[in-house]
Order: sequence, then C-alpha cells, then structure tokens
Amino acid sequence: MNSDPDVVVWPDYQEFYRWLRQETAGLSDAQLDFDSQDPAQEWMWWSIRRQVSHIACCVLVFAYRRCPTFLWPDGNIPTPIRWEDHVPMAASKFDRRLDPALYWELETLLEKTKVAVDWVTQASTTVPIETIRATQSVHGATHFWRHVIQVIPRGVWIDEQDANRIHYTLEASLWMIYWEVMVHLYTIQRLKQAQGLPTKVTISLVGYLSLPEYTGETAHPAPPQIRVG
Repeated sequence: MNSDPDVVVWPDYQEFYRWLRQETAGLSDAQLDFDSQDPAQEWMWWSIRRQVSHIACCVLVFAYRRCPTFLWPDGNIPTPIRWEDHVPMAASKFDRRLDPALYWELETLLEKTKVAVDWVTQASTTVPIETIRATQSVHGATHFWRHVIQVIPRGVWIDEQDANRIHYTLEASLWMIYWEVMVHLYTIQRLKQAQGLPTKVTISLVGYLSLPEYTGETAHPAPPQIRVG
C-alpha cells in the first residue's frame, strides 16, 4: 500500500500464487509434513502442508466474508468448500485450515488457493477504489491485529468509544490478507531451509515481514489471535 492515497496500487496475488507453487514443487510427503513441536520453535509447529492449507482457508474465508456483494451480486455464492465448516474461521474445528479429511493432497490445496487468489484479484481490480475505501467492517480487537496495524498507513483505526474494537476499510483488509499469506510463504521457505532444501524466490521484507517477529529476528513469537480485553 502506497502511503500516498492518490497512488492506488494493489498486491500481485497471482505472483504470490506462482511463488507458492514454485516453493512447493517437487516436495515429498515427508518434506511437506516436516515440523517441530518444540515450545521454543513456534514458527515450526505448522508443516509446509499445513501452511498451504491455512493460506487456502484464510483467503477463501476472507473473500466469502468481506467481498460477497462485489464477487457474487446475484447472491449465488460458490461452494469450493463447506462454508459452515470454516466460518467463522477462528471457531473452526480444523484450527484455521481446510478439513484435512477432504483436502490433504498438495495439489488439491493449491487448487483451492487459486480459487481464492482469483477472487481477491477480481475484487481489487474491478471495484472502484472509492467503493473499496468506503466499505468498512468492525471487529473485536486481537493482540495480533493491535500489533500489525502499525505497518498499515491508512484504513485501520481503533474505535474511539471502545478500544477493544478496530475498524477496517476493505482497502486495508485486502492488503492485510496479502501480507498474511506472504508471512506463511516466508515460513515455508524457513521450513525448507531447516531441511537443507533450497528456496526458489526472493521475498521482500515488507508489510508484516518488516516486523522482526515474523522473520525469526526475535526470540519471542508474534502476538496471538486472541481477543483483547
């Protein structure tokens, strides 16, 4: 997001998808499922497969919840997944990923990710910026959101009457979902490096990745998605 509101730019979600395919290409099941439950290595708790599943779930649910009137004005919402199993995502019994009994193979997870990426691409490139900026939502603040909003130049603010609530424009949210998935792509690279595997792409440390908690520069993890107050 450019700090100048007169400069309208959008993340390249399609490039992100190409990078994700490159980084996961050719990995064995053992490499995809490599993880560590060491309490001191929280970033390794989710395997590469789990990271991809979370990315697919996160972006699908985001589009479903935040962009339905723009993507499906006739009300005919597609069902690439069972929405009732994953919305709200925080309350899902699958812990913020797609149902592993239904969506386990990497190619299946990547196909679901492509659907989601196409949706957010469509929303960001076809809806007028004035409409996107005027579209707002209000959410209960979490420690995570309170921490990451420092990297967003506009479109996010804490409620004046209730410090435990945060307002977001759709512009800010479309950038936040991109920065979210880029963190997981970066973590996939870290998981590959931990296995002695080469990475394929160079990721700029912008957005959430400009915060040291997301690159391994601090001993403590990033704040959790737990409600404030």
